[in-house]
Amino acid sequence: MEPGTDAAIAYGQRLRRMTDPSPDTRYALVLPSSSVFHALRVPPPVRSLLRISVYEVTDDGSVRIYEA
Repeated sequence: MEPGTDAAIAYGQRLRRMTDPSPDTRYALVLPSSSVFHALRVPPPVRSLLRISVYEVTDDGSVRIYEA
């Protein structure tokens, strides 16, 4: 698949599984570096409203967090 398609599918799967209305609940997408650009195309205010953080797993195994 393509990284952009992978990111879109990941968002769709996450959105369908968001069942807890509590504002304390956070959700996340964990993606390889190749998909992060596409995942971050969802604007930070939207990710914040949805309580979704993006985690990037790099080729060397390190993790970067992109909070909205």
